[in-house]
Amino acid sequence: MKSSAALVTLALGEPIQAYWNEHCKWNWTEYARLHGYDLHVITKPLDGSGRAASRSPAWQKCLLLGQPLLQRYRQVLLLDADVVINCQKAPPITEYVPEDKIGGVISGAYLHDDLKMVFLERVRTKTYPFRPGVDDWHNEQRLFYKSYGLQPDFCEVVQTGVLVASPAQHRELFESVYGRDYSASERDYEQVPLSHEILQRGLLCRLNSRFNTVFYERMALHYPYLLNKQLPNYNPLARIAVFVEWSNSFFLHFAYERDFARFLPKGKDLRR
Repeated sequence: MKSSAALVTLALGEPIQAYWNEHCKWNWTEYARLHGYDLHVITKPLDGSGRAASRSPAWQKCLLLGQPLLQRYRQVLLLDADVVINCQKAPPITEYVPEDKIGGVISGAYLHDDLKMVFLERVRTKTYPFRPGVDDWHNEQRLFYKSYGLQPDFCEVVQTGVLVASPAQHRELFESVYGRDYSASERDYEQVPLSHEILQRGLLCRLNSRFNTVFYERMALHYPYLLNKQLPNYNPLARIAVFVEWSNSFFLHFAYERDFARFLPKGKDLRR
């Protein structure tokens, strides 16, 4: 019986492929087996133009839904190649996303509302005046859209490292984002414009934040001592933090500092 869903990632370049093979391959393969998903790792660029070469390869995620090998699937799980899956605990993600919607996690949803500005203070090394509520956080999120020249400037950003979408229904949306030029320096690559398009069309199906927990952001908030790489006993402390976040997550995303994946226990230990 053919699968109606697939896990797909874009792993361009030897370093990314080596990283995926070391940290992701076994748990993605097991998760796909458990839930009847096919697995595709695309290792060649989808766009060979000069424009593509001038951008981060991350933009080519927007071209995945148009690939011929994906057209037969009802839904596709688009994963960044620095996401590891807690395959023994993670349920089948596609069951939580209607076919006409795009499943994703709001950036920062894995941070408590009262502590979101504490997180920003630590990663930006600046102080914000205390105000109750999340208005300051929402204002900070709007600045991302403004930097890209996008209106309306929504108060939330979709974290695009984990998305569930339909090739039949959402290919045009993704490719339209890829086809435009933006005013920003593209620090966040495709994330901000893709988030904007998803939200503007009212297509977001909000997933539980355990489906895309960004380790670096959780670390900066709950394990701030790990921001100091000169800390004595750094490695054992980092291993504890990574294991705790892995244990609490379905998908743990090592964006911003991929190297933290080296602190994960080996595959057989993670299966306990």
